[in-house]
Amino acid sequence: MPERHVPGRHGGGGALAGKVALVTGGAAGIGRAVVEAYVEAGAKVAVLDRDADGAAATAAEFGADVHATVGLAESLADNQRAVQEAVDAFGRLDVFVGNAGVGAGNLPLAGIPLDRLEAAIDEIYAINVKGYLLGARAALPALLETGGNMIFSCSIASYRAVDDGVLYVSTKHADLGIVRQLAWEFAPRIRVNGVAIGVGRTRMQGLAALDQDPIDAVLPGAEQVIPQGFIPEPGDHAGAFVYLASDAAPLTTGECLWTDSGFGVRGIGRPAGGTDLDPAALRA
Repeated sequence: MPERHVPGRHGGGGALAGKVALVTGGAAGIGRAVVEAYVEAGAKVAVLDRDADGAAATAAEFGADVHATVGLAESLADNQRAVQEAVDAFGRLDVFVGNAGVGAGNLPLAGIPLDRLEAAIDEIYAINVKGYLLGARAALPALLETGGNMIFSCSIASYRAVDDGVLYVSTKHADLGIVRQLAWEFAPRIRVNGVAIGVGRTRMQGLAALDQDPIDAVLPGAEQVIPQGFIPEPGDHAGAFVYLASDAAPLTTGECLWTDSGFGVRGIGRPAGGTDLDPAALRA
């Protein structure tokens, strides 16, 4: 069987040359991969992250191409400060990527202790939903000046029930609504899109309200039920963010680009229908 997975292809080559982006949650995981892909594609990137050490390490790795702001995605003041620092450092802002997010340990509603339920709901909605709205509002004036665009990290959980638990899934459904509504509210001046991320080899931050440690975002055996048959690295999702931020997508707004390894089209009986295709037999 031919090699199915070639990691690290971001569609760079100057696709974002001259552009400036701000990525929330850019110090680790998908956000960190987006930062790297944007720099490879020629952009300057500002990062907003609550992890001071991670933010500093990201800025140090990329040098003059990356500026780090330590702060909370769920704070309007921190988002405004990050936007201002991005403009001060690089002169403009073309792309806002709302990416900072947390999970809830895959807990179903009945599995969350009643005495912590309200705090857990407040925490996950503050980061995953309010954080996107505050970031969008903070970036809006600068993006209007450049005719820029916004991209939000959504999920296959934005569309269907999955094993991530109702708190996370409901926030991701809300994020899809943010993409669609803001695309209308900001048209024709600003494009707004999302990336519906599927499986990825990352660790999801848990909720402080539930005393949760980070957990692996990949459930055991996941590669057996997705058509492409391998677990993507964070960088494998980053090309979608490059494309949506670039001038190659001028007509794309209000959409979610799926990077789900074909999960949305898997069959009931087996995950992929082409595993037994034989080139030699087909040529006979």
